[in-house]
Amino acid sequence: MIAKRKGPGPISAEPALQRQGVGGALIAEARCWLSDQGARGCIRTGDPGYSPRHGFLPAPQHAPEAEPAESFMVLCLAGEIPPGRFRFHPAFGA
Repeated sequence: MIAKRKGPGPISAEPALQRQGVGGALIAEARCWLSDQGARGCIRTGDPGYSPRHGFLPAPQHAPEAEPAESFMVLCLAGEIPPGRFRFHPAFGA
């Protein structure tokens, strides 16, 4: 089964623009876009101290084998988190 979970890729703000809400605005826009595309959720490897502020939940049990489990997170947009490990598209090389 292929679950409609998407990975938005790296999200960051230039250092001069950090701590001004730019990163949060990018994440919010990505969430809206993903929802509009019919995605059921979003996965990412990110800062465990930052991503949860934007609705991501730590999910080390779902981390792809090549990813650091302590940094792997999920965000549900619809439904529940499917069981098992996630895989990134081969284009990501993970």
